[in-house]
Amino acid sequence: MAEIKSTLEIIMEKARKFSVTEEEKKGFKRRELEGKIKGLVQKALDGMLGSERFQAEILALQAKDKDQVDQVLKEELVTRLELEENSQELLKMLEYVAGSTSSGVRKVMADFAKKGEKQKEIRRKILLESFMKKGVSGSAVVPNLDADPEWARARSEIRQQLREEIREKLKSV
Repeated sequence: MAEIKSTLEIIMEKARKFSVTEEEKKGFKRRELEGKIKGLVQKALDGMLGSERFQAEILALQAKDKDQVDQVLKEELVTRLELEENSQELLKMLEYVAGSTSSGVRKVMADFAKKGEKQKEIRRKILLESFMKKGVSGSAVVPNLDADPEWARARSEIRQQLREEIREKLKSV
């Protein structure tokens, strides 16, 4: 009579048939590295990790694979950069990994900040004009740009352009 197999035995038999390719292993390692770096950056931004400790942790990771660590760290920092917010801590971290290129990044951010302010002012004037056409005017009328879908789209577009330009600057590093 055939023996009855336990669920565990059936699962183990099926698991033997699967194998992980080198590409999948690299993907797992990259995701693990991304998670570590995101955690380090967040701890540094939260003030739980000082600059020296952050650099020491990054150095430890770089000892295993410097190029990949630098690439993942740059991408994480660029993704978090914002024009409207104070990005000084992020820029310091980027300076650590990017070296002399960071001055170019600061210039790009300054240029985009000016561009963003111009766009913001243009949108604010357009909204004020639309209020005037509806009969709403006065010194107390202040458009809420955060609630304006057109401004949200434009701001998102500016952010995307900023990140692309910074990535271009960092490619040479």
